[in-house]
Amino acid sequence: MKIDLSKLRPVELTDRSLFDSRLAVMGSQSCECSFPNIFMYQEPYGIEFVEIARRLVVYERVSRTIHYPIGEWTNPATLRKISDAFVEAGLTDGGIYDVPEEFLDKHADCDKFFEIEYDEGAIDYLFSIEKIATFTGPKLRKKHNLVKQFQANWPYAEVRSITKEDLPVAAKLAAELNSRMVQCQFLDEEALALARAWKHFDELSLGGIILFAEPGYPAGISIYSFLPSDTVDIHFEKADHSVKGASQTLTWQLAIALRGKAKFMNREQDMNEENLRHAKRSLDPERFFKRYFLRNLA
Repeated sequence: MKIDLSKLRPVELTDRSLFDSRLAVMGSQSCECSFPNIFMYQEPYGIEFVEIARRLVVYERVSRTIHYPIGEWTNPATLRKISDAFVEAGLTDGGIYDVPEEFLDKHADCDKFFEIEYDEGAIDYLFSIEKIATFTGPKLRKKHNLVKQFQANWPYAEVRSITKEDLPVAAKLAAELNSRMVQCQFLDEEALALARAWKHFDELSLGGIILFAEPGYPAGISIYSFLPSDTVDIHFEKADHSVKGASQTLTWQLAIALRGKAKFMNREQDMNEENLRHAKRSLDPERFFKRYFLRNLA
């Protein structure tokens, strides 16, 4: 297997079909494999990639780590060779992110090559679109009560798909809602990603909905894209929490918009943030995408 890291380069919009074709082989539901995420967060994370044996290896210069290759499954020995090549080039210290649990299940001998690390805050939450759309189950029925309150308080509310003409409204709302939060590095990074999302909305095949509490009063947005599987990745979802029930109504309306188009909704990680974890679990996740971090053994 030839590994030429001189071809490592930033991802471009024209690489979309290449990434999707390799991801289709793998069938991963990981939000980290989503091409829009890779492209939108390229600037803050210093994301580049290189093709190795028909697999795409994503590299983050800021964290000095590589991602598990996108494409045909590897074995531990092959994965170690790839990791060693990055170490020898002085690019990493031997860390591999976004390793699917399925890889570890297939290879019981992985611990002969790597130290295995796990962070609960890094798992992706996967939800049944059908269950959210129909409020199936006791947890989701509680959400229905908040939706009914929103509908009663805002009788002229409407939801519509985001078009090119709506992008300035969506961008302004996202910036306004983020400005109300405690400022941190994550919000700075997200601002850069959002700027790319608005600029390349159509090229990234992004979709979205915008919730108006009443005409001229936007109260929430949700931006998503389809993974080459049965899953939709929700990149950004923001609601005005001063409008009671807006968040729950937005999520419900998104599920209705996606019903019949995909089976699962990936609402990404909680990053060990307790309020975010509570909010995600209150939606009754159907399953989790568990990812691991591998570190080269000496």
